[in-house]
Amino acid sequence: MRRSSEGRGNFQALASDRLFKIFFFLMFFYTLYNLFLSQYSIFRVFELKKAGIELDTQIARQRAENNKREQLLELIRENPEHFKERFAREYMQLQRDGEYILLFRR
Repeated sequence: MRRSSEGRGNFQALASDRLFKIFFFLMFFYTLYNLFLSQYSIFRVFELKKAGIELDTQIARQRAENNKREQLLELIRENPEHFKERFAREYMQLQRDGEYILLFRR
């Protein structure tokens, strides 16, 4: 028996409708997979944002420390003799003639 052309049309409409639903079903699960289980999931994005904030605070801390050291370096360049004497007294425990140094333990 031959099929009528009407039957084929319904089959094609049914197949395209099924294909359409399968496509969106797969896209839905692919989206869920990417949101929760992939390398760039929502959880990973939040971890990266938190790490970025921590790095920003470390950068700010290092910049403040660098500014202090630049100021100290500028003071050393302006008055090197003072800092040479200070270094010799504090770290090498040198003294001038007639001076007595008392060392205290910390």
